[in-house]
Amino acid sequence: MDKHTAVNEKLNAGAICMPVTVELSFTICNPDQGHLLAVRPGIPVTDALEEASCILSELKSSLEAAAMGMDGITPNQAWLLFRAANTAKAIVDSTHEGLEKAQ
Repeated sequence: MDKHTAVNEKLNAGAICMPVTVELSFTICNPDQGHLLAVRPGIPVTDALEEASCILSELKSSLEAAAMGMDGITPNQAWLLFRAANTAKAIVDSTHEGLEKAQ
C-alpha cells in the first residue's frame, strides 16, 4: 500500500458511507445479446440520480415539443429518445440496487 492510499484510508475511516451504484449493463449490440454499455459501480447515488434527472428532463422537453406539434419526430429521433430513456432507466435501476445493498 502506498503512502497516498494509506492517508486516504485514514481520512475516510470516519466518513459517512453513502450508497453507491452497482454495475448494470445495458444496450444489447449483437445477436449474442452482448451489452455494449454499463452504469459504472461506485458512483454516489446522489450524483447518479442527478444525471438521470438531467437526461429525463431533456427527454421530457423533446417529447413535449413533439406532442404539442412543434416538432415532428423522425425514426432517428425516436431512437435517440429511446436510448436516452434506456440510459436513464439503467441509472435508476443501478441506483435502486445500490440503495438496497446499503440497507
